[in-house]
Amino acid sequence: MTYGVPYSFVPGTKARADEVNANFIDVLNKISETNTRVDNSNSSINTELANLDTKIEEVNASKVDLSLSNINSTAKALFDAKANTSQLDGTWTIKYSALCSEKSISPDETHTYSLSSYLPDKTNKYEIIASGYTNTQESSNSTNFSVIQTDLITSKMIMFQAVTRNNSQGYDTFQNVLLSSTGRTITVYCGSASVNTSKYSLRLHAYRKVS
Repeated sequence: MTYGVPYSFVPGTKARADEVNANFIDVLNKISETNTRVDNSNSSINTELANLDTKIEEVNASKVDLSLSNINSTAKALFDAKANTSQLDGTWTIKYSALCSEKSISPDETHTYSLSSYLPDKTNKYEIIASGYTNTQESSNSTNFSVIQTDLITSKMIMFQAVTRNNSQGYDTFQNVLLSSTGRTITVYCGSASVNTSKYSLRLHAYRKVS
């Protein structure tokens, strides 16, 4: 945009004082207007910068402090748990335990075993690798239909199905991954369809925390 003063002068002619003064006044007014626009622009820029500083402070404030000073106790407990590499999800801890060996069980009999000394923490859930075997009596009529449960998975999972044939002992083996929770128990139940007393053994081999 081209700016022009109110009055123009031709060489060789006299300039009137009021017209010269009017030109100066107009120039001064334009300078003042320009300064005002610059001041307003600077003020707007300063406001935007202040808003940006505030946003940066809010973002910094929302970041997790490496000292964990600005997170609650639940989050701190989670960090502590993950820091213990022996308890990380998916990491198996090899630990052998014989819950029973050649233990007799009759039809409708229930045996419950505590895992409080086997599992390290009563507040978590664990997968447990278990195995076992059974044998019936030396009778053609002996059978062992046993199931296994935990404090978390209370549905009856088949453990043994052994049947005696031709007056010789019947055998069966068991391998499974069990899931235990805060109750930390394993229960073996010999079904009412079983005949005569049988014997069984139950072993634990490893565990890992899953939640």
